[in-house]
Amino acid sequence: MDSSDGSWMTKISLSCFAFSYAIAMILEISRLFFRAPIRFLIIVGITIAGIFAHTVYLWLKFQKDFSGGTPMASWYDWCLMVSLAVAITYAIIAIKKNENSVGIFFLPLVLLLILIALLIKNREAFTPSEATNVWAITHGISLLLGTSAMIVAFVAGVMYLVHAFRLKKKMPPRVGFRLPSLEWLEQCNRLSLFYATGLIAAGLVSGAIMNILQNSENHAGIPWTNSVILSSGALLFWLIGVTIFEALYKPARRGQKIAYLTLASFVFLVMVLSFTLMAEHAAQNDQVSYVWESLK
Repeated sequence: MDSSDGSWMTKISLSCFAFSYAIAMILEISRLFFRAPIRFLIIVGITIAGIFAHTVYLWLKFQKDFSGGTPMASWYDWCLMVSLAVAITYAIIAIKKNENSVGIFFLPLVLLLILIALLIKNREAFTPSEATNVWAITHGISLLLGTSAMIVAFVAGVMYLVHAFRLKKKMPPRVGFRLPSLEWLEQCNRLSLFYATGLIAAGLVSGAIMNILQNSENHAGIPWTNSVILSSGALLFWLIGVTIFEALYKPARRGQKIAYLTLASFVFLVMVLSFTLMAEHAAQNDQVSYVWESLK
């Protein structure tokens, strides 16, 4: 195959799939105001085009990283991978629930993740030893998938609460605004929370093992009293507790309690990720200060 056949793919940029998701979100919002029979097909088509461009962009970037460094070795790559996972999840749910307004809940999160990726694009990449270490890879992939599952659980929980509120207040159906049934949202929320707990647990355990190995080899690991490790451990115990509560306490399965617990879990996860980003930023500043002092 001639290399020129795929040259057009190299012109795909982040703005290509970002605009695709933005247009799909605008079309989803337009459901609230008027009906258009062909609109759903356009939304699906634009979303799939965005996912394709998103995938090609990451694939080409990773190929380039392979030749000059290590792929998936920065928070920029991480955010784009999570946003792709959420976009694919949205597309699958939208196709299955084509009459429901799920896009106005999923697509803003996809665009927010892309925006965050842009804001932290210039952050220093991970060191090669961290990115290639098997535990580091396991740690990153597990947390990536776990965060994606938690976002899905969060969106399902928000939709559940909105739908339950409208039914409780006996609000009349609004044209263009239809949500999945409470039973479906409950099942989606429960399964997503279950997978998120397992994946995040795997990510945190692999991270702990990686830290143990680093401490034993060159004492370069993170202190166990570090705020990131303590908050991550608290998040793990919280998620395990919520999962056990949901599994054993049957009323929670059909009530709003599990939805509220999911929202709290998502906030908890955001806090832990924020601690991690701030800790890395502080470490980079300390390193710069050390180099500056050495040059004096």
